Amino acid sequence: MTKHIVLIHGTWCDGNVWGSFADKITAMGLTVHTPSLRYHDLTYEEVEAKVGAVSLTDYADDLVALVDGLPEKPILLGHSLGCLLAQMVAERTEVAGMILMGPAPTADIFALYPTMVRCFIRHFLRWGFWKKPMPPYKVEFFNYCMNVQDPELKEDIFKDLVPESGKVYTQMAFPFADKTRASYVDFSKIKGPVLVITGSEDKMTVSPIARKTARNYPGSLLVSITGADHMYETGKFQDQTLAVIRDWLGQKQFI
Repeated sequence: MTKHIVLIHGTWCDGNVWGSFADKITAMGLTVHTPSLRYHDLTYEEVEAKVGAVSLTDYADDLVALVDGLPEKPILLGHSLGCLLAQMVAERTEVAGMILMGPAPTADIFALYPTMVRCFIRHFLRWGFWKKPMPPYKVEFFNYCMNVQDPELKEDIFKDLVPESGKVYTQMAFPFADKTRASYVDFSKIKGPVLVITGSEDKMTVSPIARKTARNYPGSLLVSITGADHMYETGKFQDQTLAVIRDWLGQKQFI
């Protein structure tokens, strides 16, 4: 049974966002890998200059290379955009299982919920949004991603955010217009157990998306955390999220 787990971060973040969450997963007896998506570990200005036209497939290519270089097939743990990427990776290479926290939608899932539209509409109203970097928008991040967190933590997380790929968000928001079909996933190719986590107050990737994601994997477990917003890996609901993960890992004999 695998002892490796790859944590795939979400929009605007880098691998350092996991912080104490990664430490606590390590304490469960797993070897934790926290890669940053392409360019996300550079300075804000460098990311802004490079990331705009990076695609979902570019991100997935990097992650597949990481997974294929490990000594054994790992568990993939994604957050938000990282969940879509985890599924893209698992479609292409064998993994031991997946944990999907607040999953971003695959192409088959309706995504135009009001709070999600309000979170990203400022970007899509810009001319050339499909190739421009999407900056982290502070008001939207505070109100729709960290809506139940303390002000101090919001500021602490926000100061380290970097721009995201406009192409990636175009591929997710308008999959029908993407000739590469990047966000379409063949779920039948993905093996291993799946845990999906959602929060009742998640406004960035709302609970119906998590429920539909879980239905795409027969036998998966869906857990809803009452009161939780989108930032499962930190703040008020970190311990509860970790408890759900620990129980699932134990039931599946990963730890």
